[in-house]
Amino acid sequence: MRFISFEGRTLRRSAGLGAVALSIIACNTKDVLSVYDPSVATPGSLQTATAVPTVYAGAIGDFAAAWNGNGLTDAFVPTSGLLADEFRSSDTFTTRNDADRRTQATPAAGNLSDNSYVALQRARRSLEVGATLVTKFNPTTDARAAELTALAGYTYLLFGEGFCGNVPIPPTAQAEQILPAAGVGTTALFDTSIVRFSAAVAGLGTATTSAAAQAAINLASVGRGRALLNEGKYALAAAAVAAVPDTFVYKIYYSSNAGREQNSLWNLNGSNNRYTMADTEGTNGLNYRGANDPRIPWKRINLANGNPQLGFDNTTLMYQQLLQPTADADVPLADGVEARLIQAEALLNVNDPTWINVLNTLRANVGTLQARRYSDFGTVSASDSVTVSTLAPLVDPGTAAARVDMLFRERAFWLYATGHRLGDLRRLIRQYTRTANTVFPVGTSTKLGIYGNDVNLAISFAEQNNTAYNAGACVTTQP
Repeated sequence: MRFISFEGRTLRRSAGLGAVALSIIACNTKDVLSVYDPSVATPGSLQTATAVPTVYAGAIGDFAAAWNGNGLTDAFVPTSGLLADEFRSSDTFTTRNDADRRTQATPAAGNLSDNSYVALQRARRSLEVGATLVTKFNPTTDARAAELTALAGYTYLLFGEGFCGNVPIPPTAQAEQILPAAGVGTTALFDTSIVRFSAAVAGLGTATTSAAAQAAINLASVGRGRALLNEGKYALAAAAVAAVPDTFVYKIYYSSNAGREQNSLWNLNGSNNRYTMADTEGTNGLNYRGANDPRIPWKRINLANGNPQLGFDNTTLMYQQLLQPTADADVPLADGVEARLIQAEALLNVNDPTWINVLNTLRANVGTLQARRYSDFGTVSASDSVTVSTLAPLVDPGTAAARVDMLFRERAFWLYATGHRLGDLRRLIRQYTRTANTVFPVGTSTKLGIYGNDVNLAISFAEQNNTAYNAGACVTTQP
């Protein structure tokens, strides 16, 4: 069991609310044969002040599992990266191959995104319920409420970036009942995330000076800027992140202790050979391996006899990204680097030539920034496949289209395997008038066949039980 520290408190990383007992009832010699062994925390026991640490840890654990955890389960980060151009399927599983070639099945047949969708819904509810409980017993004095509210905002943000514009959001007021809910559109999801990010900051009142409060404010600020960027509100996005320092990093923590706590991308790519690292996938994909870029260390996996390791499909060559090289690898969810990238895009939007200076300042400090963002970076940055440790300054390419290409390439390399790329490809279509087949992988793959036209993730068939949901409104080919 892994321990993390937050604002001076030590918390045990929870495997989920259902697996945590709040107290142990002692037995005596008269009832030794009927020992009370609590394996499930009842709803009532989770509504007390003493339950706050348990609920807090459980909610963060739910988010971690949905975003990039839960062992071999395909969480949001690997799933969205597979539909985009970050990874390729080296598996035999139909759902992974379907997502990779942009041709998802009907909901009834099942899709790769089912796991992350259900897990994100669970995390959304846990985070909002948890924030309410913390506030109930510690109004405006506990940064944990702000942190949970901000993370709840990220669940809406991820739904908007990753899934079709028809995501049901049932209310969280009912303690033990999930009510029917109609689908919510993409813009409305971003609007809701902005409300959550704003509420996270407002909920702190004047208690903003502690390190934990500042971290929660920065987390919410980057999330707010990211949501506004998704809406094309560039100036507001830049303003939202202006106070976020370069040194800020908010990480999601993982552990080798149990499957739920393990880094999902490592399991799928570095351990079980189900995903391999992509390079110029389907013509339009970026050259993540071929660029020789220190932001993305990687290696080709070889067997003991020197022959190349093949994927689970016994066909695809295995390439492992080294930013998340272990089951314990922690991953940045939001940080100062993303804040500066948001500002650079806002400057480019108004043709301010200093946009490239912002990017070059980041590039000049690549080693320091990456070491801060990734705990293992110093030990893997000198990989057998990346031979440089610095980045040369960028030069203005001279045309509007080329500048957009350069900016989004920088975003892709700085934010590689953090769940941003799918949203960015969709933004290129919505906000920069690109066509889907000029930004997503296209053509014919030797393994996969002809790429399809999907540009977002499908909603789980589990929603068929939701009487207010219209499955026909989920269109996976719309950005």
